[in-house]
Amino acid sequence: MVLNSLDKMIQLQKNTANIRNICVLAHVDHGKTTLADCLISSNGIISSRLAGKLRYMDSREDEQVRGITMKSSAISLHYAEGDKEYLINLIDSPGHVDFSSEVSTAVRICDGCIIVVDAVEGVCPQTQAVLRQAWLENIRPVLVINKIDRLIVELKFTPQEAYCHLKNILEQINALTGTLFTSKVLEERAEREAESQVNPNSEQGEQVYDWSTGLEDTDDSHLYFSPDQGNVVFTSAIDGWGFGIEHFAKIYSQKTGIRKEVLLKTLWGDYYINMKAKKIMKVDQAKGKKPLFVQLILENIWSLYDALLKKDKEKTDKIVTSLGLKIGAREARHSDPRVQINAICSQWLPISQAVLAMVCQKLPSPLDITAERVEKLMCAGSQTFDSLPPETQALKAAFMKCGSEDTAPVIIFVSKMFAVDAKALPQNKPRPLTQEEIAERRERARRRHAEKLAVAQGQAPMEPTQDAGALEMNSQGEEPKDDEQEVESETPKPVPPEGSEQESFIAFARVFSGVARRGKRIFVLGPKYSPLEFLQQIQISVSEPIIPFRETITKPPKVDMVNEEIGKQQKVAVIHQTKEDQSKIPEGIQVDSDGLITMTTPNKLATLSVRALPLPEEVTQILEESSDLIRSMEQLTSSLNEGKNNSQMIHQKTQEKIWEFKGKLEHHLTGRKWRNTVDQIWSFGPRKCGPNILVNKSEDFQNSVWTGFNGKASKEASRYRDLGNSIVSGFQLATLSGPMCEEPLMGVCFVLEKWDLSKFEEQTASNKQSQEPGDLAKEGQGDGDTRSCGDEQQELQDHGSEPFEKRASQRGESPLTDCYGPFSGQLIATMKEACRYALQVKPQRLMAAMYTCDIMATSDVLAHSVTFLYKIIPSDPFWVPTTEEEYLHFGEKADSENQARKYMNAVRKRKGLYVEEKIVEHAEKQRTLSKNK
Repeated sequence: MVLNSLDKMIQLQKNTANIRNICVLAHVDHGKTTLADCLISSNGIISSRLAGKLRYMDSREDEQVRGITMKSSAISLHYAEGDKEYLINLIDSPGHVDFSSEVSTAVRICDGCIIVVDAVEGVCPQTQAVLRQAWLENIRPVLVINKIDRLIVELKFTPQEAYCHLKNILEQINALTGTLFTSKVLEERAEREAESQVNPNSEQGEQVYDWSTGLEDTDDSHLYFSPDQGNVVFTSAIDGWGFGIEHFAKIYSQKTGIRKEVLLKTLWGDYYINMKAKKIMKVDQAKGKKPLFVQLILENIWSLYDALLKKDKEKTDKIVTSLGLKIGAREARHSDPRVQINAICSQWLPISQAVLAMVCQKLPSPLDITAERVEKLMCAGSQTFDSLPPETQALKAAFMKCGSEDTAPVIIFVSKMFAVDAKALPQNKPRPLTQEEIAERRERARRRHAEKLAVAQGQAPMEPTQDAGALEMNSQGEEPKDDEQEVESETPKPVPPEGSEQESFIAFARVFSGVARRGKRIFVLGPKYSPLEFLQQIQISVSEPIIPFRETITKPPKVDMVNEEIGKQQKVAVIHQTKEDQSKIPEGIQVDSDGLITMTTPNKLATLSVRALPLPEEVTQILEESSDLIRSMEQLTSSLNEGKNNSQMIHQKTQEKIWEFKGKLEHHLTGRKWRNTVDQIWSFGPRKCGPNILVNKSEDFQNSVWTGFNGKASKEASRYRDLGNSIVSGFQLATLSGPMCEEPLMGVCFVLEKWDLSKFEEQTASNKQSQEPGDLAKEGQGDGDTRSCGDEQQELQDHGSEPFEKRASQRGESPLTDCYGPFSGQLIATMKEACRYALQVKPQRLMAAMYTCDIMATSDVLAHSVTFLYKIIPSDPFWVPTTEEEYLHFGEKADSENQARKYMNAVRKRKGLYVEEKIVEHAEKQRTLSKNK
């Protein structure tokens, strides 16, 4: 029902018994705001078609953009049930844990709450938090199990499975409620026990008691949620329907003749109906039958969804006719079945009627507030009610009465208050001009223009008008251009009231007694919940600033640590030290003098040879700046591998940028060492867009990132694509975490010199030969190869020395695939380890982030101009003295601090990695009690 007038609202406010102050509480994305939209649409404030899409209570712009509720919002609704009319003050609260303070604000000024639970996700952490908060504030909850449609559409549950699932959700919520009740009873028993111990007159028998006695004597049946008690409603807010047990009990009471009271108790639970005898039986008398809730309620809803989703028009028309409903022509023609579901279910089971009826019947009015809660609201912190002044204690009766007479004392509980600038208030904001104000301003402009002409012609000056100083004087006497257009676009400047320099306060409050009128002076007591008391107890600890590092390699040094040129003798010592470092590499890994790492997979079917080279600084910078372009190249390459026409997808400007990027790399990667390197780039890393490259120089298999843009795709690339992806994945993992402190790599080029898969191919061929003759004949017909098994074996022996991809192409064999198989995993692990060992045989260095700031903007956008670059730390973290000068300068143990090693160990400690360091240094010998020693 719609509130048409203010007088109606005032009349409803005076009837305190029919007022309900409620809030909606739930976990994030469980449907609070969508449910609120459905309730608001019942009052005609918004259209029912926009309910769930408009999110009317999310009035802030950032709430609409992010799609979550961030601030509590309140609205008043009107509901009529029979001859009674109710005023429902509804507060929609956030569900995200970061805005839990808004939930506390809403709960403190309400008498009841609606707990919303997702039918699929069930009880979530924030559901437990809000239920506990409602319990601590002593407000009564009711339960709404929302998104029942997801059980039908997404999970594809049968009605019986949905019933069991809903029973489990209710058991979880009731278990949580029982835990809260148990803790409260035990606390009260503990307090009474403490009082009895303090009282010396207590008898000895009173000192011993059973903890379970309080639980057994206390009635807690009204605390739990159960559909037969009327405090549970099943809804689908997005489809606009909801129901309680009472609705169907009334319908089936008229059809079956069974009393409504009996159906209310048996529609939920393990009860079964005998339609012939028209009797309801328990589970032990009717095994294998469907419960009443499934047979009479859920199956009908499931049948309706099934007919509409499958677009069974005949069945849909039959259901609509049997329910006595009418569907508009627009909804009947709509192609989306959810629109038809909303149109039918919102008439058959209106959600607003089910939820608001439960709120009015089961939640208390302000008159039902308990004395315990009144005393808690009036006391602050550890203050007790008896310690309050007598005048304040006398207000307790006014709290309990909740009178709305003019003679009643005005009691306002402020749950939240914050200060705002007076200019931000709505009455002080600029507003558009009315037509009368625009005409008045035009007349003023004409009068001022006439005065200016009179002064310019030497006539007697007229008396200055009230607005003479509003416009600048025109000494030339020319008529101002576009004067009327400027006047029309002006808006009046707000006139600040007296005392506008003071701050204004906006409060989230509730009037418990009396009538609060605008302009009435009020007195505010001190804050009930002071945040300073809580914050002073928190010990704040701040970690040290975390500096990002990168790992790289450099060329061998030409000078030692004392800046002396390394001679032949020193070079021998350096080479000897390098060999000692290489000796730490496990057996089975071959390392040559140039740092080439050769590894074999554990199953001995593939051999990889990898070398690591440092990239020039200019190339590293180009890769860093072109990360977005490299990412786009990777996406285009992926689409090419999926079989899409790449030439139509690439824009001309994108192609120009790609070739420009390739030209820059070719310009800087020159010389014999980098010959044809750019054309052989296989991948970038980490994350396929980083400042490291993988170069494929293997003669057996050739692939490049530029292949798709040239329009050339070799047969080898398609044949060995899956195994090649494993090699690239190993490279990505290696560049993501380096060997020093698991930081990403930067400025490193990994060269795949050799990739031998001949043994793997031979094993694959032998596996094919061992197949059944019929399978081989079918395979020969499909591939155009009618040779016998003996011929194939002879060819393998004759051409064993040829490259394996040539033999594969000659026979027209299918691609070698081992997607996510054991061999692919071994290739990934072997490539990763080969890259790590290739780094370890080179001089390794750390790169630290150097922050720079170019001031090219105002202070408002200065933060966007702060960037940082990575610079190499020159010192070697693994350095030990090798030359004679270094021994003389640093000592044999090199006890002076190594800054790079310090950085490396700090990162390893932060990540929980092993750090090799001395625990005790320069320890003295322990003295004994012996005098001779």
